[in-house]
Amino acid sequence: MDWRRLQSFKNISTYKSFTKASKELKKSQSTLSRDIISLEKVIGYKLFKRNIRGIELTDRGSKLLEVIKEFNNRLQSF
Repeated sequence: MDWRRLQSFKNISTYKSFTKASKELKKSQSTLSRDIISLEKVIGYKLFKRNIRGIELTDRGSKLLEVIKEFNNRLQSF
């Protein structure tokens, strides 16, 4: 699993938007979309529900986000 893709997922989740995340991260939306598609293929499930109001995390996406945040917190404590 690629840490960069996990970070992309975390940032998109934080901004709740591919557009906002791409502007903040100075990456194209297509790059972020490819990261998420690739990550979803590796883990075997969808991370976001896409609808007319934007995106929201799936239940599994929420759990993965918790794990990533915990991992980041532990890394920062070293």
